[in-house]
Amino acid sequence: MHEKVLYINLFKILVNENKIIGDFLSSNALQKKVLKKVLDLGIDFINGKTRNNRVIHYKSIKELQQIVSKFDDYNSSYSTEESFELLKEIGKYSISQSDLGYIAFPDSGNALPAMMAEIYSKFLNQNLSGVDRSAPIATFIEIQLIEWLRGLVGYESKRFEDIKSLAEVSGMCTTGGHMSNHIAIMGALNEKFPEIKRIGLTKLGKTPKIILADAISHYSFSSAMHHLGLGQKNILVAKTKDDFTTDFDDVEKLIKKYNKRDEIFMIVAVAGNSRTSSIDNLEKFAEISCKYKIWLHVDACHGGSLLFSKRLKEKYLKGIEKADSISIDPHKGMFVTYPSSYVLFKERDILVHFTRYEEKVRNGSSWDLGYITPFYGSRGFESLKLWFLIKTFGKSYLEEIVEKRERDAKFIAKKISETNKFVLLNDMELYRLAFVFIPRQVKNLLQHENLDESKKKSVKDCIDYFSHRLNQDLYEDGRLILDEFKLSDLANRVGLDLGMEKYCVMSISIGNPLLTEEVLRKNVKYLSNRAKLYEKKYFMEITKIISGKEYIKKKENIHYGPAGWT
Repeated sequence: MHEKVLYINLFKILVNENKIIGDFLSSNALQKKVLKKVLDLGIDFINGKTRNNRVIHYKSIKELQQIVSKFDDYNSSYSTEESFELLKEIGKYSISQSDLGYIAFPDSGNALPAMMAEIYSKFLNQNLSGVDRSAPIATFIEIQLIEWLRGLVGYESKRFEDIKSLAEVSGMCTTGGHMSNHIAIMGALNEKFPEIKRIGLTKLGKTPKIILADAISHYSFSSAMHHLGLGQKNILVAKTKDDFTTDFDDVEKLIKKYNKRDEIFMIVAVAGNSRTSSIDNLEKFAEISCKYKIWLHVDACHGGSLLFSKRLKEKYLKGIEKADSISIDPHKGMFVTYPSSYVLFKERDILVHFTRYEEKVRNGSSWDLGYITPFYGSRGFESLKLWFLIKTFGKSYLEEIVEKRERDAKFIAKKISETNKFVLLNDMELYRLAFVFIPRQVKNLLQHENLDESKKKSVKDCIDYFSHRLNQDLYEDGRLILDEFKLSDLANRVGLDLGMEKYCVMSISIGNPLLTEEVLRKNVKYLSNRAKLYEKKYFMEITKIISGKEYIKKKENIHYGPAGWT
């Protein structure tokens, strides 16, 4: 049988007819050589060599399926060099969020300290479920990080040496905002109805409900209501204002209407929604929460990075410290690799609801995080990334980067507007901008027409087509990548007055700290030049609609990313 090289735990062994012949590694020289080769592959991907200097080497869904189908035979094995080529091919068709041409969703993940910690944590292979024989120092690193995050929010925080038991641990690291929001809902629910642990939901006698603005809230809340057995019908939907923030007056109306016969146990405020990054008035939400004694959760998965800047926190997140729970995603705003998310609770006792060993959790006899972390059993040492990033850079430098992002975001929004080829559906606040492709000559034409409802919808379909076609053209070209999803024109900036009808929008997120004004100008110029290629045909199509000719809606196979999941 042909001899194959197999790497197990980084040791080279020779396999012949499934029998281990011997250990051929007497030093760590080969390990270093192999890992250096893998590191070189990673660097080649980051610097663009693997990707032909594009953000992505585009392949259609069908083509990708065909490529992966080549690997179907899992009985075959690879030589050392073949295995490197296999990894290289996977990198070839992967997208690079750290590329300066990637301005889609949501961040760059290219902070070197975070990447160092990511790599090192895999060598450590700690299991955060327990301390002894699992994750000795890692457990306490995560607890310390949670205290730092509490301090940034404005919650009462302690030095690590003053934390005396697991009962004081008031947050946890999760795999994403989806899970952080699930756990926040569970925390609020169990705090309101502690008897759930013993008798379950069916014996409560009241129907637990939550309030959120469905048009801007993350899909994770709807999912959580389903997954936790609460029912999506028990989401009370508040109105959304023209600036893509929650209408808090409508929230109060819903509380007054429903809270007598049902039990509203949570209201959700959004500090940076996933489509426009608009931020709710958190102080107003805190007032409502206090007035009616209802748990306030702030979804700051996007806006959490603002906590590192005193000025931006005061400007955008005033009152966040009054929330009962908060979710934040460093992998969305702090340049760390996936996954990195946290849920924090104002009261230190909340996670105790989920333990089977309350006495151990309270008396400090055990420090196993698995006792208080719902859903998770085993967890990796993902918290090392953010902890090491903060320790390496320091808060003041992170503050500079976050404030630079705000300047970059407003700069590129201004430049996109100045092209006169796009209509912006929101004002750039945090880092997220949504817009549709409408060249000036098309907009001027539409402004002078009194269109009936049928023509308005045809115009809207035409706008959708050209916005998508331009964006898809960019994606397939691979040099400049924007996001794409559906969004209502709440402020009627397009002018068609179609209410909640959703447009296919192009969108950008400014997250990479390496972006410069020169790069941003270049990106906008490239976007504008690609748009020019469609302007003549676009104008002709709109002219036909206005003249009364039937518009045949073009069918496009559109694949929306997570921001478009509604």
